[in-house]
Amino acid sequence: MAQRNDDYTSRVWLLAAATLMMLGIISFIPPVEAGGIKLRRASIISDLIDLDAADKADAATEELQAEINVEDFEVDLEAVASQVAQTTATASPLAAETSASWEGIFEEQPAGEAEGAVGQTSEPMPAIDSIPAVDYSDILPEEELITSIEDFGQGFDSRLNNFYEKLLAGKEPVRIAFMGDSFVEGDILSADLRELLQDTFGGGGVGFAPVASPFTGFRQTVKTQSKGWTPYNIMQSKNTPSPYADDFFISGWVASATEGASTRWDMTTKRRHLEECNRARLLFIGREATTISITLNEGEEREFHFDAGDAVRQIVVEDEHINSLEFKVVKGAAGFTGYGAEFDNKQGVAVDNFSIRSNNGQAMFKSNASVNAQINTMRPYDLVILQYGLNILQADRHNYSLYAEQVEKMILYVEQCFPGAAILVMGVSDRSHKNEDGIVEMTSARDLSASQRTAAEAGNAAFWSTYDAMRKVGGMTTFVNNGWAGKDYTHINYAGGREIARALYFALLQGAQNYSRMLHDRLEQSKPVITEPLQEIELPKVENTLPPTNQVVRDTTAETTTLTPLAR
Repeated sequence: MAQRNDDYTSRVWLLAAATLMMLGIISFIPPVEAGGIKLRRASIISDLIDLDAADKADAATEELQAEINVEDFEVDLEAVASQVAQTTATASPLAAETSASWEGIFEEQPAGEAEGAVGQTSEPMPAIDSIPAVDYSDILPEEELITSIEDFGQGFDSRLNNFYEKLLAGKEPVRIAFMGDSFVEGDILSADLRELLQDTFGGGGVGFAPVASPFTGFRQTVKTQSKGWTPYNIMQSKNTPSPYADDFFISGWVASATEGASTRWDMTTKRRHLEECNRARLLFIGREATTISITLNEGEEREFHFDAGDAVRQIVVEDEHINSLEFKVVKGAAGFTGYGAEFDNKQGVAVDNFSIRSNNGQAMFKSNASVNAQINTMRPYDLVILQYGLNILQADRHNYSLYAEQVEKMILYVEQCFPGAAILVMGVSDRSHKNEDGIVEMTSARDLSASQRTAAEAGNAAFWSTYDAMRKVGGMTTFVNNGWAGKDYTHINYAGGREIARALYFALLQGAQNYSRMLHDRLEQSKPVITEPLQEIELPKVENTLPPTNQVVRDTTAETTTLTPLAR
């Protein structure tokens, strides 16, 4: 039987035409990103149609779009200034209605604090020539390995130099607020910076610890056990009930209490000096008559009573060694706002970690300026570090001028809430991402860092480039390869935090050393050239040969000058 000879030519042409049509359609699909990898446009007609031009147009349009939601950064800075000024003028941090100590109401201020207002100097600052001329060459690496701090303050008397002066004087507590995002969550980086500064300048304690937070278990430097609290995050302030929504401190956390709500903090040995804590300060608001119970070192328990009020309250506990502290709301839980406790030393450096996840700095504008100012009168800050920007970083975005304007607002806000504090803008960290070429540097981090530097300069603040510091040791790829950062090529871990903390510590040390040298150079230049007192020289008596009158005229026409008496 003869086989049928089918002709498939027409079908082949139809299949080819359909394939070409499908590929043509695919060619117009814009590039997409999947799993962190940006896929190229599939195009077989790229020689006929300039699709790259379309891609560039899309990129240009994207670049013109706002990199942030400006509404999140809205703040009336004039109203903030007025509110802070009024609060500061009327604040009574040592008054019986707002403050108590382990020994009772503040008939006398806590050790190391000021008479009349907590936080001022307990004695005049030492004479300038008593500040030591320091040399940290045995600690600092080679100068080219140091990422220096740029100070855009007002010359020699900038706020950063005032910070260095207080640091070197060693007569008072020096307090640093480290405000950041998830990059430093759980005391990453700040724990090692605290340890290194306390190694050099003294001090002890972990700094601020919230009364309750979902992330307390992640933090290694203090053990926190809380019960009976409902914590609220400032990033969700719109969903926070009254009155707590209006109570936020820059820490970013408040907590409402039920009757009997309690928190216990235990010091740890995860870093040096954490157990060298001899002072704790508990911060809260009691809108009803309140009874607070404090248990120190699992031993003695004392109760403190406060009348109802909207002001921030403090209880200061001082002991030779504070190993554990328990705080309990015995009475007055309705409307009670718990902030947390600050653990430090009567001298030396304290570093508070105020990390808020997904925060680009906008959260500070949701804090209550009056609360910030009240706490600052109790425990003033000498340096505020602003570590933000990681959450707005995009691989294809290189213009961050709009965000730079918001950083300037942050600087002004901090200046108003914490007057006198130096401000250090910490540039965004290095970051890598995946594309068709594999793991590559996200060069836009350099652009964002430059915008942050511009903002610091405009705000007369200081700037330190985290990006440059990381690049000097190989960048984020090296951090991941060394086990210093996560596989997201974005977030460092405790090991990576230590590397960056060392770089920032060296920068601060270099700054203090340079200030010390400038100070002593000025002193040398101001010293008199003649050190021995001049001896009195007896001048010879000159006989008066002038006419008897005191009034004479000078004859300048003669070859020699003669003096002629005036006619009477």
